[in-house]
Amino acid sequence: MLPIVIQPETNMTPPQALAPFLRTDLNPAYLGEEDGIFRYLNPADLAGDNGKYNRLYDRLAPLYNLGEWLARLKYGGGIAKMRREMMRLIDWQNGASVLYVSVGTGTDFRYFPDTVDAGSLKIVGADLSLGMLRRAQKTWQRRLDLSLVHCAAEDLPFADNSFDIVFHVGGINFFSDKRRALAEMLRVAKPRTRLMVADETQDLIEQQYQKSVFTQAAYQNVQFDLSAIENALPEGISGRQTHLLWDGRFYAMTFVKDEQAAGTPNPQPNQNTKAV
Repeated sequence: MLPIVIQPETNMTPPQALAPFLRTDLNPAYLGEEDGIFRYLNPADLAGDNGKYNRLYDRLAPLYNLGEWLARLKYGGGIAKMRREMMRLIDWQNGASVLYVSVGTGTDFRYFPDTVDAGSLKIVGADLSLGMLRRAQKTWQRRLDLSLVHCAAEDLPFADNSFDIVFHVGGINFFSDKRRALAEMLRVAKPRTRLMVADETQDLIEQQYQKSVFTQAAYQNVQFDLSAIENALPEGISGRQTHLLWDGRFYAMTFVKDEQAAGTPNPQPNQNTKAV
């Protein structure tokens, strides 16, 4: 397979809505823009499992809503109930800055609690799959204050202590570098933020992903142990809780960034790095 080549756009100006959140040491070689979706992507982050599942979800993106509909037929209201319960684990506040890592098509935006005015939120959705981001853009960009970013969770282009709310749903189980991705989510959250990280348990992987014609090849023989996430959690957190949802098919882990937690530094920029 030919290597992925990302063409840099060294003179690009980031979208105004994103500019307050961005790091000042971004490497211009990784910058770009694709039909209104900001890109910061090191090709090295598309290696390993990241590349495998990125290709899968890019292929699935046009059919993803159909897959959701078929899942509702199979599981009834269980999925919607799980999503509502999961979203209630987040400390929502009107006017908050929100980072959703692995935003996918944005399906979870349908399940904001009634206590929050979704229109008041300043939301940034990040994902490694450009195909999924395009679906989110089509569905949500005119309905929410939403900026979309094509990037890897392991190298978020955002400054330390930027977001009031940080959460991730779906993907962490098979990220190439779980520890680095979790450290990045913690780094960009403001102190005292309660973060949430959620994904499928092995039960759902076996019941759904290893049997579906759409996903069985990618998930064949894969095994997941929740301890892999627990052991990858960074220092500087407290109050960790693990919630099992939807009869144990899904987990949601919450933890609070300590007041004194320092931002986890990204790799030192090279000589081509400049402020944006």
